[in-house]
Amino acid sequence: MFRAAGIDDIPGIVKLKYKMFEETGMAQRLLPDFQQIVEEDYRSFYLANSAQHFVVEKNGQIIACAGAFIKDDAPYRYLKLRRYGFIADVYVEPQFRRLGIARTLTNATLEWFSERNIRLFRLVASDQARPLYESIGFTATKEMGMYR
Repeated sequence: MFRAAGIDDIPGIVKLKYKMFEETGMAQRLLPDFQQIVEEDYRSFYLANSAQHFVVEKNGQIIACAGAFIKDDAPYRYLKLRRYGFIADVYVEPQFRRLGIARTLTNATLEWFSERNIRLFRLVASDQARPLYESIGFTATKEMGMYR
């Protein structure tokens, strides 16, 4: 079942977020109280109407999610379109992948943004997910990063 998430779903979403970090080899970079911090942040974002997750459930368990976050940080806050949509937490349990779930969830985030007149979207894509996002209309940017 596909639906918009509520505050009570946040712990399940954060568990999937952690699995995503595990799969990408990034879990060791997380703070020991990662789950508590993220849950508190997400609750405040939901209450401020600046975030929304969409989930897919099977047998009462969340098996996939995608999050939409409205941001206005630098340098975007200096542009005429200062607010932008950031898509995060796109995760599908491995046994349910390649069924169109990530596409459905991502499109739900784009619709949520559209309803709020957000027209600029950003995300960070893994190499495996890049073709999906390109097929939806995302293009690679010239942004670079470094971790030391």
